[in-house]
Amino acid sequence: MFIGLLTCEGQIPSSLSLKDKRRVLQSALTRIKNKWNLSVSEVGRQDDRQVFELAIVGVATAKHVVEKELQLALKLLEATDEMLIFHIDITFV
Repeated sequence: MFIGLLTCEGQIPSSLSLKDKRRVLQSALTRIKNKWNLSVSEVGRQDDRQVFELAIVGVATAKHVVEKELQLALKLLEATDEMLIFHIDITFV
């Protein structure tokens, strides 16, 4: 069994309020949850109106399966026009 953890930090420069930030994040996180078998959560910087920290976790019997899903989720985040991703870390257990 392999567990993959992707953590990333980023910014939503156009966000003027926490409500704006949560709208953008919720949209991206819901798309990830619906497309892949991954758990996602905002885990830090929740009171900052522009900066966010996310954790995305996946479990599978093969490492390459988890790695592929995490990479696809990361591509989705990077393709979101309103988000800038500036720190990424992927860990496997």
